[in-house]
Amino acid sequence: MKQNILLFIFSLICGHSIIAQVGIGTTNPDPSSIVDITSDSAGLLLPRLTSMQRDNIAAPVEGLFIYNLDSSCFQYYKGTGWSDCLAETPKNSIDCTSSAANGPYATGSTLNAYNSITVDVLTNVIETYTISTNTINGYSFSGSGTFSAIGVNTITLMGSGTPITAQTDTFIITFDNTGETCTQDVIINNVLPTCLDYYNAGSLSDGVYLVDPDGPGANNAPYECYCDMTNDGGGWTLVFNHNIASGYWANNAQANEFNVASPGITTDKYSILSKLDEIKSNVPYEFRLHYPLEGLTNHWSQTSDPRVGPVGGYVPINISMTNSYWGGLELSGGNTYLDGSVNSASWFYSIGSVNQYQGGIPKNTGATNHVQLFIR
Repeated sequence: MKQNILLFIFSLICGHSIIAQVGIGTTNPDPSSIVDITSDSAGLLLPRLTSMQRDNIAAPVEGLFIYNLDSSCFQYYKGTGWSDCLAETPKNSIDCTSSAANGPYATGSTLNAYNSITVDVLTNVIETYTISTNTINGYSFSGSGTFSAIGVNTITLMGSGTPITAQTDTFIITFDNTGETCTQDVIINNVLPTCLDYYNAGSLSDGVYLVDPDGPGANNAPYECYCDMTNDGGGWTLVFNHNIASGYWANNAQANEFNVASPGITTDKYSILSKLDEIKSNVPYEFRLHYPLEGLTNHWSQTSDPRVGPVGGYVPINISMTNSYWGGLELSGGNTYLDGSVNSASWFYSIGSVNQYQGGIPKNTGATNHVQLFIR
């Protein structure tokens, strides 16, 4: 009887072992395997998940294996987190569909911080990189550094040089690490008279543009201006920027023209009020007065030159700062160059403060530290 019981138990053990070993595509699975898959016409397809779906797996077990659709690679769970991408030979790859040219480009305008090409690199290995273009029409782009993380890294190639001819330039982007190449078009325009002309021609990015108000070959050479292409209809030329972090104006002459070669909203003391007549687009002067720290803007037009006499032909367009004295810009003198508080001794809207007023630049109530004036 005992012998029969032992034989029965032995048969169960043997039967369990046979059942546990699985053969797919074969009737003779290899004895060293728990599952033996054999095929000469198909492969093994593992679960395919996005990164979000992968991260939504509840309590993944160590050793869990998936294919990541976002990163196009295999990953496994290490017990403390997901592994990096697995590959026979890990490498980084440039995504040509992601490349884009940024900033405006004009003949004779030296490329600056606004001129660049961006491109994505699918990064599987943290390493140094160099990505660059060939030189066409007097300028080129390049970027180098170290990838910051596994996954998609957006790399910026900064431009250098000065475009010579108005044309469309097709650059070859080369990823030195792998030899991969992509192409990117950059359109070079002729120098236009004003920011508004660039805006109307399709340049919609804020930045520094080369303008030539009196046209090519005339007496005045082209010069750079900062153009606001995104606020209040775009096409605005910055003519005045004052942040008292760099002090006040020494006199009216300085407030009229200062730091001409450094246009931009980051230049604390900048003025090209001397060029108002050159860069206005219409007979009325269309102004936009903005206080960055307050988020307040006044947009109006006036027919008179504010540096000559009283305000004339004032027409409000979009006024954020309302005050009974407000009417437009006019020559003031004394403690301020141009004053917006018409027929009043108070500095409600001054441009070019020589002295401080209650600790900052005047506005309609109290004081502030930063003012900008645009024209179009």
